[in-house]
Amino acid sequence: TLFSSINGAFGVFYELNNHITRLTYSGSYRAPHLSELFSDGLHHGTMRYEIGNVNLDIEKSHQIDFKYQWNNEHVGFVINPFIQFVNDFIAINPTDSFYVNTYRIYDYVQFNNVQISGCEVNFHYHPHFMHNLHIEQSYAFINTLNKDNNLFLARTPSNKIKTILNLDLISYHLPVGMKRISVYHLYSFAQEHVSLYETNSSAYDILNIELLLNPFKKTSLVFGVNNVFNKEYVPHLSRVKEIAQGVPNPGRSFNISLKYDF
Repeated sequence: TLFSSINGAFGVFYELNNHITRLTYSGSYRAPHLSELFSDGLHHGTMRYEIGNVNLDIEKSHQIDFKYQWNNEHVGFVINPFIQFVNDFIAINPTDSFYVNTYRIYDYVQFNNVQISGCEVNFHYHPHFMHNLHIEQSYAFINTLNKDNNLFLARTPSNKIKTILNLDLISYHLPVGMKRISVYHLYSFAQEHVSLYETNSSAYDILNIELLLNPFKKTSLVFGVNNVFNKEYVPHLSRVKEIAQGVPNPGRSFNISLKYDF
């Protein structure tokens, strides 16, 4: 079988003072993978039974995205919406059947017309009254639609808000060379836009904290705590979320990293 196609991209870019805008069109294609064509058995890495489709054809897409960016000495802002139209979209879809009454059967299928749209917004704040503090926040949104049946696509990521706070501690002259403390927070919205036979996912939020020290010259020491509040959560894209009502991600964990620059 021969898979061939043409892809390309072009765009326009404009900058005025601190304002930057960009509009881009891109066309691309993707040939089916061997596993999508010939799978027929239990996938032990995902605990599901997958059935390939030897009749899959090339997947072709057209995307338009727009980017606007503005920043000054203390504030930065970026917004990046996009829309993508995909013909002959290759997807792996859950079915209502099970292998040995345990493992759900998934079929590789092809949809004629799929629309994927979304937007990412980033905000960076560096307050004038506290030059050693940086606050970054981003919001990622994505929506999928199979226009063949007006249903959502399986395995569509949930919308997320990420917040990062970095505080430079050097100016405070703290003991053991405390250099920076970072706080990372993620809020994942519930995902209820699911395909047929796909399960919903609940909302969750996690908090990570990291402390960077320079106790000696050329030496950096990092102490970190992930999932500080020991939240139990199962991401929507987890490949094992249907096993035993969902295998949760790791709970609270601690890490230490020591580096020396020669």
